[in-house]
Amino acid sequence: MNAAASAHWLPGDRLPDVRLRAADSTSRALHAEFAGLPLWIATPVDAASAAQLPTPPEGVYAICVAPAVPEGAPSGWHAFAADPRWCAGLGTGLFWQADANLRLRASQPLPLASVPALPPGVEPLRGERTLAIAPVLQIPDVFEPELCATLIRHLEVDCGGGDVSAVLVMQDGEQRLQVDPNIKQRREVIPRDAQLEALMHERLLRRALPEIARVFNFEVRRRDPFKLLAYPENAGYFRAHRDNETPDVAHRRFALSVNLNQGDYEGGEFRYPEFGPHLFSPPTGAALVFSCSVLHEVRPVERGTRYAMTTFLA
Repeated sequence: MNAAASAHWLPGDRLPDVRLRAADSTSRALHAEFAGLPLWIATPVDAASAAQLPTPPEGVYAICVAPAVPEGAPSGWHAFAADPRWCAGLGTGLFWQADANLRLRASQPLPLASVPALPPGVEPLRGERTLAIAPVLQIPDVFEPELCATLIRHLEVDCGGGDVSAVLVMQDGEQRLQVDPNIKQRREVIPRDAQLEALMHERLLRRALPEIARVFNFEVRRRDPFKLLAYPENAGYFRAHRDNETPDVAHRRFALSVNLNQGDYEGGEFRYPEFGPHLFSPPTGAALVFSCSVLHEVRPVERGTRYAMTTFLA
């Protein structure tokens, strides 16, 4: 499942591919020709609404779309017809912003009350600075802020704060769970609300798994149970480790971790020591995805409590 299977797309969804047909009967593929630049998308209800659209700034490609080629698009806008089901996913009478990865960011009703601001630019890394970056995929907006807050409340209230996290050790020839602060300190719990777990699963299906398939050329067929995690102030960390070194977890291929409250704590960053000193702390709702065979750590939390959701994919 992906955004194409949804009745209506939401911020965080990546637009499915579609053929866009112009009035002169030429057509263009969305993914092949429009990725790489911020995109404005308008679905005006009529020509008068289209005529009120603002002039797009330099570096933004702007399109009007509908099941039939829209009329009235002003200078700087390009009018296309598209599959009616694809158009229905966007809705009618709306203005959407999408990023360079064709991921929907936000929508507003038409006519616009004000011209939307562009997101701040990112200074490109050059030369040798790119050599020390871990092979990690970051996916924004996998969970909405409201869902993140609900998961934190579920951990702390519904699940009583969770349990102290243990590690699996061999004792007298048998595997046993044991708390070992030399390895990690955190609280954790498997969600106890079936509806909440189903919502988390749906968000991964529509936002994370298609990106993993595209970036890593890997089809996820198995998911470990979700875990909600709490790394408390001065008592939350996970020393450097790999996630698939013992027989019970050798099936794991990728780890997926969603930050639930970035900005409410200090420390707690991911680090991949084999690939350099850089620290990773994604925004609230964003996911980090990386190979389970990559050495990684969660650095000690210095202030506040870091909350996260994690699972493993195979």
